[in-house]
Order: sequence, then C-alpha cells, then structure tokens
Amino acid sequence: MNETKPRAGRVDFHLHSYASNVTTYYAANAFRIPESYSDPLKLYALLKERGMDLVTLTDHNSIDGGKLLLDKGYTDVFLSSELTCQFPDGCHVHVTVANVTEAQFTECNRLRKNLFELVDYLEQQAAAETSRPGVNHLTWFMTHPLMSTENRAYGREGSLSLKHLEQAALLLPGFEIRNGSRTRALNELTHQWLESLTRLRIEEIADRTGITPRGETPWKKFYTGGSDDHAGINPGRTWTRFEYLGEKPTPNDVIDSMRARTSQPEGNHGGPITLAHSLLKLLYEGSQKNRREQGVVGRLTGRNANSATVGLSGPINALLELVFDSESQGLPQKAWFLGRSLYHRAMRHQSRLGVPFEKLLESEIYRLLAESDFRERLSAPGLSTDDRIFLVVGTLINRIFARYVGNLRANADGNIVGVIKELVALLTSNLFVSMPYLASFLAQSSDSMVSREVRKHYDLAQKQRLVLLTDTYFEINGVSATIKRMLRESKRRGVDLTVVTCLSEADQRERLKDPETRAFIDEGRLKILTSVATMAFPEYDDLQINFPPLLELLRYLQESGFTKMQISTPGIIGLTGLAAAKLLQLETAATYHTSVPEYVENYTRDITLEDLAWKYMIVFYHAVDEVLVPSRFIAKLLHKRGLRNRKLLILDRWVDCVRFAPEKRTPGYWTARGVANEADLVKFVYVGRVGVEKNLTLLADAFRALSAKHPNAHLMIVGDGPFREELEKQLAGLPVTWTGFVEGDELPKAIASCDVKLFPSTTDTWGNAPLEAQACGLPVIVSEVGGPRELMRDGITGLKVTGRDVEGLVAAMERLMDRETRERMGKAAREFCLENRIDEPFMAVFDSDTYRRRVAEAQEKADATQRPRVPVSTQVLDLTAASFETLVGGDDDSTGAIA
Repeated sequence: MNETKPRAGRVDFHLHSYASNVTTYYAANAFRIPESYSDPLKLYALLKERGMDLVTLTDHNSIDGGKLLLDKGYTDVFLSSELTCQFPDGCHVHVTVANVTEAQFTECNRLRKNLFELVDYLEQQAAAETSRPGVNHLTWFMTHPLMSTENRAYGREGSLSLKHLEQAALLLPGFEIRNGSRTRALNELTHQWLESLTRLRIEEIADRTGITPRGETPWKKFYTGGSDDHAGINPGRTWTRFEYLGEKPTPNDVIDSMRARTSQPEGNHGGPITLAHSLLKLLYEGSQKNRREQGVVGRLTGRNANSATVGLSGPINALLELVFDSESQGLPQKAWFLGRSLYHRAMRHQSRLGVPFEKLLESEIYRLLAESDFRERLSAPGLSTDDRIFLVVGTLINRIFARYVGNLRANADGNIVGVIKELVALLTSNLFVSMPYLASFLAQSSDSMVSREVRKHYDLAQKQRLVLLTDTYFEINGVSATIKRMLRESKRRGVDLTVVTCLSEADQRERLKDPETRAFIDEGRLKILTSVATMAFPEYDDLQINFPPLLELLRYLQESGFTKMQISTPGIIGLTGLAAAKLLQLETAATYHTSVPEYVENYTRDITLEDLAWKYMIVFYHAVDEVLVPSRFIAKLLHKRGLRNRKLLILDRWVDCVRFAPEKRTPGYWTARGVANEADLVKFVYVGRVGVEKNLTLLADAFRALSAKHPNAHLMIVGDGPFREELEKQLAGLPVTWTGFVEGDELPKAIASCDVKLFPSTTDTWGNAPLEAQACGLPVIVSEVGGPRELMRDGITGLKVTGRDVEGLVAAMERLMDRETRERMGKAAREFCLENRIDEPFMAVFDSDTYRRRVAEAQEKADATQRPRVPVSTQVLDLTAASFETLVGGDDDSTGAIA
C-alpha cells in the first residue's frame, strides 16, 4: 500500500492589521499612531501573492481583522491573536493563540492578565477536542521570547528575565524562533536555548520554581516563524512551514503539524532597520490619513480638523511617497514635484553658514527627486521595499551631512560663533532625520542583557566575530602597518577579524588596484565605506578626514553579527564606531597608537589645544571597556591622566624577524642610488614619516655637528612627509640621501644596508622602526622619552639620549662611528629581537580573555620561582597587575588591574 507523502504549506504566523489595539507606548499614542494601518483585505491579497497557503492575522488582543476576512467568504483563513499576557509579578509577555473560535478568544482575552490561568483554560479546550470531532484544533506559543515588552528596562521590577523565560518553558508548548523584525543573532539564540532544554533541565527548573511542566514532553517544543509586520512592507517574507495531507491544507492541519513538532520557521530575519521602516511607514500613512481628514472636514465645514495625528512636511511626504505610493501619483502631481525639484537644483544655496535646517532639508529633498540616476536606482528590479527606504533615507541623511560639512569647509576662517552654530545644526539635524533608526536600534539593543543572561546560564557559546575600525589603513605609518600585519596574522590563525575604514569613491578606485587589498575585500576581511564628506586635517598635510555614513555602518555592524569592536584610532571613524557600538551594545576595546595631544602641540604650538586634545582622548578611552597600550610608558602616562588600571592591557606584538634580518643587507644598494664610496661610509638612517612631531630638527643639528668632525658619516632619510622641505633646508650642503617612501621588500634592504638607526622622536608610543632596524642587525639611538626606549637595551643593543640634547645625540653617534662597537651592538640587537619574538602576536586583540589568563599564569609561575629574569618581551608585553601597580603607584581602582 502506497503511503501518501506529506505536502508542505506556508502561513505567516505573526502579522498585524489596523485591528491591533493602539500601542501602550505614550509617544505613539500622543500622535495617534496605532500599531498598524494595514488593511486586512490588502494583506490577504499580498500574502497569497507571496505564496502563503493559509492566512491568519495575529492582531494584538483582537480578532477583528481575521473576522473581516471570514465575513468576506475566504475559506483559507483562520482566527488567531497575539495576547499581551502577564506573570503574577507584572512581567508582560506575548502569547499567540492560534485557530481559536470567537468564544474561545473572548475567554482568552479575559484571562490573559494571568498567564497560568490562561494556559489552564487552553489546555482544557485542547483536551475537549477529542470528545467533539470536527471542531477547531487550537494551540498557543510565545512570540519573540527574548524581547521585553511595555518598555520595562532590564532589572526593573516586572521586566523580562531568565526566570520568566524558564517559567514559560514549563508552561508553553511552542515558541517563535524566527521573527521577521528581529536580528538573526537573536532568533538563533532563541533556537539554541530551546534546543538546550533536556528532560533533566526541565525537571530541575520545575523543582526550583515549584511549577508543574505542561505536556508529555515539555522539553520538546514546536517552532514557528512570522514576519511581525505592522506596516504592510514584509508580509509573507517570514513564515511557518507545516505538513499536511490531501489536496488543500486546513487550519487544523497547521495545528496538527505544530503539535507533531514538524512545523519549521523559514524566510527572512530582520532587525532594527526593519523596525525603523515600519515606523516610517506608519508615520507616512498617519500623515496621509491626516491630510485626507483635513480635506474632508475643510470641504464640509470650511475649517481644519483638530487631529493630533502626526503630519509630515510636503518635501518629506513627497520623498516617502516615491517609496510607498509612487504608482498613486498622477501626471500633474509628478510634473509639479519635478518642477519644484528642478527649481531647487538650480537655486541651491551656496555653501554658507546659517541656512535654516528646514530650507536645507527642502532643498536636498527636491534636488534628490530631480536626479534621474537616483530615481533609476530606486526603481531597480529586485530592490526590496526595505532596500528602497534605506536608500532614500540614507542618501538624504548623507546629503544633509555633506552640505553642513561643505559649509564648514568653505567658512573655516569665518566667525567662530557661526561655525559653532553650524556644528550644532549638523549634529541635531542628522539626529533628527536618523531618529527612527536610532530609536529602533536602541529598542532592540535594550534586550541584550536578557540575551547575555541566557547565554551565561545555559553556557551557550557565541562565535566571536571581531571588527576593527580605523581612520588610517592606507596611509604609510606605524598604525596602518600594524593593522595590516594584524589582518595577515588573523588570516593565518583563522581568527574572524574584519577591518572597517572609510574612503572617498576616487580614493577607493585607486586603492582597489592593490591585489592584497582586493583579496581582503573579497574574503570579507576588509570593508571600505564610502565617505559622506571629506575635509583636510588642520595643520597636518596629506591627511584627509573621512566622514563615514552612520546608518550604513550601523546596518553593516548589526547584520554582520560582530561580537566585539576594536577601535584603532580615536578620530571621526573611531568616534562613529564607538557611538554605533553603544547603540548595538557591543563590547569595545580601543588602542592608544598615537600621542595625538603631543602632535597637536607640535603642529599648533598651542598648549591650550593640547590640553583640550587630552581631555577628548581621556573621555574617549573612558568610554570603552578595554584600552590597549603599546608600552609601559604609555600605560603610566594614561593612568596619570585618569584612566583606570583595570582597563589597561599591553598590546602583544613584535617585529617580523624573517622579513627584517641581517641577510637583507645588499652590497652596492646605496651605490645604485648615487652614493659614492658606499663601503667607506658610516651610514646613519632615519626611517619614518618626515613630520615636525618626529623631533627631526634635533637630528639635523646633531648630524651637522657630527659631519664637521667625521666626513665619512652619511645620513639616509627613508620616508617622506610635510616637514621634508624644511628639513632639506636644515640639512643643506651635508651628505644626505633622500629616498622618499619605501615599501615592500625594498624596506628591509634599505635598513639592513645601513649601519646605525636614528630615532629621535619623543612622541612615539611604540616604535616599529627601531625594532625593525635591530632585527636587521643595526644598533639604534632612541630618545629616552616614549615607547621605543622599552624596545632596546641601553648600552647593549643601542643607546638612549635625552629628548632635546643635541650634544648627547652627537656623542652617541660618535660612539657608534667605531666599527667594533657597531658590530657588537648590532649582533646583540639581532639576538634581542630573536630572544623576545612572539610567535602568536595580537592575542590581546584576538582573544583578550585568553591573554589575561596567560598573563596571570605567567605571573603566578614567576612568583613561585622568586621572579627569575624573564625575557624583555615578557616584561614589556605581559605586564601583570602587581607589576603594573608598582609602576603606576596604584589607586583605589587597582584591584583587578590587568596586563
């Protein structure tokens, strides 16, 4: 006998129409915005178009929308409702009762204020089905389980907690694990938690709570999915697949499949963007409704209606109409808007301060509407409504931001009061336009504490995904070199790390010519956002400030599921990233790569600006969870400035001893570059940015004095920068060779083919260049101020000099004019680098918990053996709580201080 194979049907099990009760949120009620304006009849048609076999509406505490469809004679419709239920302590949760009769719903609605009484009633009704053949089968399940309701903040009385979730697990047979307005991560965590329930766990929860589990196998739940659509944008994009026999499915088939645990959720996940678009659609529809009401009342009474429904301005309404109702625009209306758009495009305000926000907003909207390229992008086939909305709002926000930045750029030398007003307008206007998105991200991230509680208690591991934000990636400096090495190392070790930076479109085209850059992008390890606007960095030539698109960054971070953010630079991108991380409730860490306040003082000679820069830096680093510092010198400096010990973590890195090695020394390397008698010269080399902050005037003065005594001394400047022209004047007439920027395989050859490394900078926090030189077998001369002093052994691998002491630097250079001394120190320098090499660098970034544990273990071992001498890399990089406290003197917050 052939068995009939079950068929698969679809039903969107979470959908709202205008029958949903008005939300309990005050702001929405103040504007008379209901939970939905969606017409049940239009929803039905859209659901059928999108492949739903059965239709049900889950309006909040109502079945009126479903009844309307039944009254129209639709036979593939059944009644359901999402009920706002309460635990005895006042905690609200949402429970959907599915396939109910009107009488059953009436009783459920009466009992919903006590979840226990509601479940008792539903179980009685289900048990009675066997005695009444042919009646409706019903079931019930919890929707968006990890979402708190009624705006109750985590920890407040009556707020959602693990306690309520475990009680729900005892009481309810099913759970929604794919909600079309919630993130993939949240949906998947819900699934993980429910799958972790076992018989033993259910029995343990029952014993602890005194609640009797319901059902024969309460540890096995059925699963559902639904769009949770309120605005008619995504109905039928997320659904529940169920099994049935026969030609057409019936409502009882759905319930029977759920009871048999054969139902499965399918379709799209969502997130804050989806929620924001629903809010925008509701605002738009409320505005349209208000206009219609005003028109009717005006025609009948000659006055305006007194409606509190929110209204949108004409330009904003026109822009949203392009997304939601473009087909409803008549030819005269389209022509009128096109004319207005062309007018604003021709009459665009010049870049000047003080343009009212309303005027600027109107101008940018109409200009946007007039652009044929934009309208073509908006009408591209396959573009979802969500994508269209995001394109419209995101483009508008970026345009407004760019206009304000343009105004500031054009009037940078104007009156300071006007500039300050423009900055305030820039921030407030973008916050205003972005508000639906920011509110949505805040709303969904507020549930992160509940999620963390579930993960911790049930030991549900989450795959770590790291994202690093940086203002400098393509520039030639130590920070970008470190980040690129970090990317290569993450790839080698299988660490999930993505670097995010920002460039203009023109710069992107140029940078994408590099094969490694292209490969990192293709692998998902590098994300380049297109800047909204750019500005030259004040007093710092060749450096551009790129302003990233906030909404696009938020969307990318949220949809990518990152678990931790590493901020490499405290500039515009870093600051934007920090704001995004706070909205998304991401763990944060930041690296102190650059002594920005000292750079400010060096370039401006204004100690007031330096002090202001320090205030900003400390506020910025206080806002993150961890601060990675390159050296003990910087750790001590930041602690004195107010950072807590427990935040500080030494970044574990070293030099590539294979790339930089004595074997890279190339005879005749400098001869090929026009240097005569190369073998007879003592070649001093400076490698790095040629900037005023590098203390290069000291170098010039010292080399002039040395050259007068030792004509066989020669200086190599490997690098370039804004101070080069001035430095060339200071070194005029002296034996100096300039190479400009040197990269790739040429860099270690250039260094190794010299004899002594000079690095007089007092502002460097780490010092890649001195380490690279030592790895190549060169002795180094460094300043006693800054990070590089910790990366050498004074008198053994090189010499330390006072930061502003010309005579001291000359004396150190003279000492290394001696071949035997150079060779002895150079050999020691190479051994020093090999002795302290780190085979797995950047563990403090890749896995800070493991790094802390290793540091603690190393300290315990050192304590047990009475602290024998350990390699310098351990002293520098594995700074422990005890040694750090000794270093900085300790404070009330020193307990828990880390490496």
